[in-house]
Amino acid sequence: MGKKIFNNGDIYEGDLSDDLPHGKGKWILKNGNVIEGNWTEGYLQGKGKFTSPSGNYYEGDFADNAPHGRGRLISPDGDIYEGDFADGSPHGKGKYIWADDGTIYEGDFIKGLFRGKGKMTYPDGKVYEGDYVDGKRNGKGKMTYPDGRVEEGIWKNGEFKGK
Repeated sequence: MGKKIFNNGDIYEGDLSDDLPHGKGKWILKNGNVIEGNWTEGYLQGKGKFTSPSGNYYEGDFADNAPHGRGRLISPDGDIYEGDFADGSPHGKGKYIWADDGTIYEGDFIKGLFRGKGKMTYPDGKVYEGDYVDGKRNGKGKMTYPDGRVEEGIWKNGEFKGK
């Protein structure tokens, strides 16, 4: 167990090997961010946690200091993303829940955006299932309304265009 203070003001507390974080440890950045987990030759690898003073919290898999694999991210406003990450962004299958109104998206993510197949469930009971491109309903999809009405067909930039 050791402690290393970097020239930029960051502090690492934990296992060291050849003066690099290696093993279990905690890196406290001078901006207040805290990264805890398993380190390999100075890089966070495997399970870990990230906390920022602004309220961001991530717990899950890391590769080369970035969320990569399965994890859970909670934003300062309480939004939650659970699912796959690649290079620090939601990427793959996941679920996003908005704290302000409870809207839930479940489906495909690419570089942090809804892209591919997904399902959006709104607090008023509407449910959209279908294609997404760059975070918007695009392609084939179906919106079911609480009153039973259905719009099924082609969507473009979030708007229903018809069958």
